Amino acid sequence: MADTAATAETYRDRGWTALELHPGDSVLVDSAARTGLDVVLPGPEYEELEATVAACEFTAVEAYRAEADGLMYLLIVERDPENETAVLVPAYYDPGGSEPKLDAIREAGEFALFCRRLNDEYVRFVHTDIAPFLPAGLADG
Repeated sequence: MADTAATAETYRDRGWTALELHPGDSVLVDSAARTGLDVVLPGPEYEELEATVAACEFTAVEAYRAEADGLMYLLIVERDPENETAVLVPAYYDPGGSEPKLDAIREAGEFALFCRRLNDEYVRFVHTDIAPFLPAGLADG
């Protein structure tokens, strides 16, 4: 979370609007409804995200990753350069227990980030360059 705050502050220092999200849980999913990374947000943050997405067009992404203690940690920064707006999503998942889900992501050729609330409403960000979101060496199989 400290990295998220520091990165958000960097954007703000450059004059951008930065929305920091604080997911309660994150997990890789592969179902008929969703394939990708699913993060659960508190209601007020979800509503702020919805309003931000309605006002912006997110066309760029920065992804920071680190592997430690058997987990993949991500800081995903969805960016709208034209409106100088960034949404920062910290997340994590267990790659060791997620091989079939990682295979599904590779087969789809896209990485989807689902920011959702408990009632299953969600905002989706999709990226065709999957490498930044997967453990080193796994993007190509």
